[in-house]
Amino acid sequence: MAIISTHKWLKKNPDEQKICKELVSYFHSLNEKEISNLLHSFGMYKNSASLPQTIQELEEKHIWSLVRKEAEDLKTEWSGPDIPIFIFPTDERNRKIMKEYKGRAGLAFKDKIFLFISPKAKKEDIKSLLTHEYHHTCRLARVKKEESMFHLLDVIIMEGLAEYAVLERLSGEHLALWTSYYKEEQAVRFLKNIILPNQFLKRDDHKFTEIMYGRGFYPKMLGYFVGFHIVKKYSEKTGRKTADMFEIDAAEFTRYLL
Repeated sequence: MAIISTHKWLKKNPDEQKICKELVSYFHSLNEKEISNLLHSFGMYKNSASLPQTIQELEEKHIWSLVRKEAEDLKTEWSGPDIPIFIFPTDERNRKIMKEYKGRAGLAFKDKIFLFISPKAKKEDIKSLLTHEYHHTCRLARVKKEESMFHLLDVIIMEGLAEYAVLERLSGEHLALWTSYYKEEQAVRFLKNIILPNQFLKRDDHKFTEIMYGRGFYPKMLGYFVGFHIVKKYSEKTGRKTADMFEIDAAEFTRYLL
């Protein structure tokens, strides 16, 4: 697994636009400005006078070594793909990331992963972040459907599978807060009344985002919450574990919650 030495990039030139120029070769159709906008939207740092101190603290906590070891363990456990992983400081001015996401955030593709980490993030929380994001990469590598063709239900199940992997590897203590926003039985009502009637929505439909994140009149983090409980119930009913579920079609999971 290639853990990119982004701390060396940051020491050489911390300007995020210059950093994003280094990343152009890892993207097929985005320029540095588009990459910058994308990464910032998921929690990457913005220019800050405190960045040198942040990098020093991340190095002192051996974050790059921690991620390297955990990534190799995951790759072996799941027979996953060998991909580059990029680590950058998170935007510590983002209250949601610092409070609800425990100082870390991530973004996964089929061929790469980005982790945004604060020195304040705990070791086990970094492990849970990588578990979640690397699961996405493994899922994308194994399902037959291209990600560009994913509907709402596909994404809901993908998020549920990734967080269930955290439960399986690291225990419930390290689950995302959104897994416990509502009572478990509410997941059935949400699935029947909201998710299934809208299951074929595509990403470019504004209602897709509203349901996934619970915006507007929808319950907060609705799609994520339902996805986790669908997968949890499926695993309990079938006895299948994370390593057995990468290739299962999204619709198959819903039969065990209804």
